Parts: sequence; C-alpha cells; structure tokens
Amino acid sequence: MLGMFKKLKGLFGRRPVVVPNAAGLLEGEAKTIEVGDMGSDGRQILLCRVGGKIFGLDTLCPHAEGGRLSRGPLHEGRFAVCPMHSYKFDVKTGAPQDVNCSHARTVRCEEREGNIEVFA
Repeated sequence: MLGMFKKLKGLFGRRPVVVPNAAGLLEGEAKTIEVGDMGSDGRQILLCRVGGKIFGLDTLCPHAEGGRLSRGPLHEGRFAVCPMHSYKFDVKTGAPQDVNCSHARTVRCEEREGNIEVFA
C-alpha cells in the first residue's frame, strides 16, 4: 500500500525544481544538476538546449555499468555522450544513436520566466 501511495504522490504531488538563469544554458550545451538527496533518492539530471528548447536526461547511462552522460558541448550540437562507452543519445527522446542500447531516461523540463523547471 505504501508503494502505491509513493507512486501516486510522484505522479500528482511533484513540484518542479527551479533552476535559475535559463539564458545561461547556451544552444548545443549541457550542464548537470542534482535533484534530491544524492545519498538516498537523488538523481543527476543533464539539462540541454537544442533548437532553442530545454531538454533533460537522467545522467546515468542506460548501459548500467556506471557511466554518466557528460556535460559540456553536445556532440553535433544535439547528442549527449557517455564517455565511458562513447554512446550517444538524442536529448529530445533519449534514443541511442548507432548502438544497441536502451533509451536514456528523459525528464520533463520547461522554461518559464527566465528559469528552468525540472520535473524529476
């Protein structure tokens, strides 16, 4: 029963994490933020700007060997890269490019009033 309550709370009771200065994230760039307590249920999110919009990916590479998607310039201005595996992921969809791997987990992000709202 407690597990069901946590799932419902996660779906309906979640408030966004507000990241100030959305203009500081330039086109084709990515930066990492931490959401929650990294010692328990926290996550690292990669915020990316592509086509003038903000997208978010969980930094954990879906290949599940400890790799993390890296911040900085995006490959070809639109792909997040796991430096451990050299895997590339479309930041809009999380789809892997040219490799047989699961999708990276996407995170809903919205740009509002000069800030980035992250729903993680």
